[in-house]
Amino acid sequence: MLYFDWLQKNNPAGKPDRFPALKNRFETTVPGLYCIGDLTGIPLIKLAAESGFEFMEKLSHDESFIKERRAASAEMYDLIILGAGPSGVSASLHAVASGYKHLVIESSRMFNTVHNFPAGKPIYVTPAEPPLKSALKFGDGTKESLLRELAEDLKEKSLPIHENETARRITQNGSSFTVQTSKASYPALRVVVAIGKTGNARTLGVPGEKLPKVFTRLIDPGEFYDKDILVVGGGDSAVEAAVALAHAGNRVTLSYRKSYLGRPKEKNLENFELLAAKGSIVPLFDSTVKEFRPDDVVLNGPQAQKTLPNQAVFVLIGTEIPLEFFKRSGIRIEGEKHFSDRVKFLALLLFALALYFGKNAPITPAADLHGFLRIPRLLFGESWPKMTSGLLAWTSLFGLAACAAYLAGHFLKNKKQYFTSAWNSFKYGYYLLIMLLFPSLYVAYKIVRQRPVFGDMGDWYTVFYSLTIVIFGLRRIAVKPTGYIKRQTITLMAVQVVPLFILPLFVFPLLGAHGLLGGWIMRNVFPGGSYWRSFGLVLAWPLFIHNLATGQPTMFWLTAGIAQTFVIIPYIVYRWGKGAYCGWICSCGALAETLGDEYRTNAPHGPSAKKGENSGQVVLWFALAVTLLALFAGQRNLPFSKLASDIYGMVVDTIFAGVLGLGVYFFMSGRLWCRMLCPLAALMHIYARFTVYRIFANKKRCISCNICTKVCHMGIDVMNYANKGIPLNDVECVRCSACVVACPLQVLTFGRVDKIDSNNERYKTQPPPLTRGWAGGLPKKQIEMLLQLEAEKR
Repeated sequence: MLYFDWLQKNNPAGKPDRFPALKNRFETTVPGLYCIGDLTGIPLIKLAAESGFEFMEKLSHDESFIKERRAASAEMYDLIILGAGPSGVSASLHAVASGYKHLVIESSRMFNTVHNFPAGKPIYVTPAEPPLKSALKFGDGTKESLLRELAEDLKEKSLPIHENETARRITQNGSSFTVQTSKASYPALRVVVAIGKTGNARTLGVPGEKLPKVFTRLIDPGEFYDKDILVVGGGDSAVEAAVALAHAGNRVTLSYRKSYLGRPKEKNLENFELLAAKGSIVPLFDSTVKEFRPDDVVLNGPQAQKTLPNQAVFVLIGTEIPLEFFKRSGIRIEGEKHFSDRVKFLALLLFALALYFGKNAPITPAADLHGFLRIPRLLFGESWPKMTSGLLAWTSLFGLAACAAYLAGHFLKNKKQYFTSAWNSFKYGYYLLIMLLFPSLYVAYKIVRQRPVFGDMGDWYTVFYSLTIVIFGLRRIAVKPTGYIKRQTITLMAVQVVPLFILPLFVFPLLGAHGLLGGWIMRNVFPGGSYWRSFGLVLAWPLFIHNLATGQPTMFWLTAGIAQTFVIIPYIVYRWGKGAYCGWICSCGALAETLGDEYRTNAPHGPSAKKGENSGQVVLWFALAVTLLALFAGQRNLPFSKLASDIYGMVVDTIFAGVLGLGVYFFMSGRLWCRMLCPLAALMHIYARFTVYRIFANKKRCISCNICTKVCHMGIDVMNYANKGIPLNDVECVRCSACVVACPLQVLTFGRVDKIDSNNERYKTQPPPLTRGWAGGLPKKQIEMLLQLEAEKR
């Protein structure tokens, strides 16, 4: 099978593992309680040790921690560290150097995870650069050499470690904590959890899994010789176990549910492929275990079942984090939802309904409210879009008031969870201001019939839309001050504030009122004083269809629309990818990259979400039909043209782009509209197949930590490209740079290929990965190639 053909067939969107929900990299949802090491999602010994050092550096500059230390009682610990692995010991070394009164609690023995590695397990301290900052020093080798290095390094360093003591619960007491263990209780100002994924081993849940020959851990491969052994799994642990057991003189079969090995390190894959080429390991891909029996195992494959003789099985499919411990300690897990979260979601949805339908609602005097609510008028009146909007806006406002009452109590009760920093206090205060302001404006404009300060509801919406982008854009720059993000965010803010706010709301009306725009411009660009049409200078058709579908379209907008959509944007996409528009120009993208930046990890992933991305094609055809109808019927003054435009405006502009686009912002990321429903994005997906823009990956540095996939708010399985070294050419990419910035090993970079290569054709010439399907074994050509490479090394 050709390499890219295999990738296209086997490219399911990744679903990130569930870890404690963290903010600012280390802090959990409980202020003052932190996670380091594996629990941050980075599964490397070196990076685990570095996380301990980096956390302590951050803590040492925490002003509130410094003040609390000065006022703390003598029995209070400054810090308690749970876990004596590489991250916990690294943090303890830094705490000793800083003079902190601290304690390390370990449920077993120091470096217990390393002790439990298989005998002779190879250790790769990757990446080589940058060098370790942690005081804990070690290098490449084996399990045994690593333990010797660690023991030698710590020989003359006295660390306060309590071994064989298990933490049961962490309880918050105001600004401090109590850590309850199997032996005692300890008060502390701060607690850091460094226990890694020390929960139960994952199991398959198939018959026979409790047979004595089935193991979830390999300690010493030398205990097995001349046996038929099955290894289940596709990660580093499974591959290393298969290699070690094969070297020990066993007949090894590896069963993996996918069609390729994408997660193991390159050196492990090289060793595995060589043994597979020699026949010492038989890889069976696209296979799952049906049943374990005393003398054999039954596997399911794509075509049939297979029964293999067997004396031992190793199910190495990872471990779960200790969820019950985190729940007892009040630490929220990623993806976990409470009742308050559902109320927040409902409140945001109702606010979006009130906001977007309220803009279009009719002006209704207070004395005529009873008439406004009459159903016959709503259904049969001439201005049914406005009447429908008014009814939905009012209904939503009443629902929003009920949700707001509940949430006010919830926020006051849990204020320490929400108002943990100056930024969070400002952010929630800003949300509250917006939630109170727009209903007030609605009453003023639509009921009392006053015009506070200037404009109408739409103008005020533009004011706060722009203000939100500026405020949250400045926050994005402060939190992620890379050159790319600075340039991108400043550009987004400038495009929103100048051509989409200042010019249409102030400059053009002022110039027009004084006759400074000229007759031609007023007739062709702003007919009838419709300065809102200037939005079309930035928001191209079919994202903004109203210059062609509202009133009689002028030749200027017809020509400009064609040039934008079919000349300028295709060239931009060809040179810099779809994200050059979606991530640098579009106002929808501007809000997503600023307000939505904190919520990008909430984006839905997986095959179902990928299928939903096709919905935009339906909206694109809808926009095309309404536009053509308007162009055709407008010249003949046909009434159903306006009806079609009204339906499109309500369904697409109001419900899809407005209510759903904003209503799910904090729960499904800010890019749901852009990703699944935007008609312009759907059109650009066609253009993007011919772009030379790519995100390139240094395969040798990738550790398959999945962070790049987790932070992608377009739901792209970035890791699936990165760990194979294939340039990312997914048409959904918006060049936000989140994956590039978040990668802990700087694996990803922006770049271009030298010619159009929509299917990554040049990568088809590379040998395919280990994917032999149900038959097992390797193709003859790859066997010859691998054996030749081994001979050349010798």
